[in-house]
Amino acid sequence: MTRTRVILRAGALVVPAFALLAACSAMIGVHIGGSLEQPVARFGNDVAKPEKACVNGFSVQEVSHPRMAPVWSVQAEGSRCRRLELVIYGQAPKGFETAIPASPLRAGVRYYVRASGQTGGPLTRVPWMGGGDYIFEDGAWRPVDPRQLQP
Repeated sequence: MTRTRVILRAGALVVPAFALLAACSAMIGVHIGGSLEQPVARFGNDVAKPEKACVNGFSVQEVSHPRMAPVWSVQAEGSRCRRLELVIYGQAPKGFETAIPASPLRAGVRYYVRASGQTGGPLTRVPWMGGGDYIFEDGAWRPVDPRQLQP
């Protein structure tokens, strides 16, 4: 077998492996706490142990709005994600730009929080996303089961 054929066969095995990795995505938990006026989002799958996450975008949408209108959105400048431990509502983290300025939040209204970014190292970057429905009631943010029909 010629050297060219060996290289082509090796390439035929490597390319599908990278394509498979690129098609994968991961989930990272996004947990909301803090006050109504200034909620704080932390990342990680364990609420008690927040982690840094490489974030590209972060948005908050009002669930009861007919088009789930965004009430705040930020995006990383350029194409690189930024490692963040937390995001404070209304404050664009360093290296981010505000896409939609923050609107005041209201108690008793459901909001959908969404974050996205990249996991892994330079050769194994995998997109991730996370988020969920939250509502501020009785002085605290709590997650809402998205299967509930009432907005």
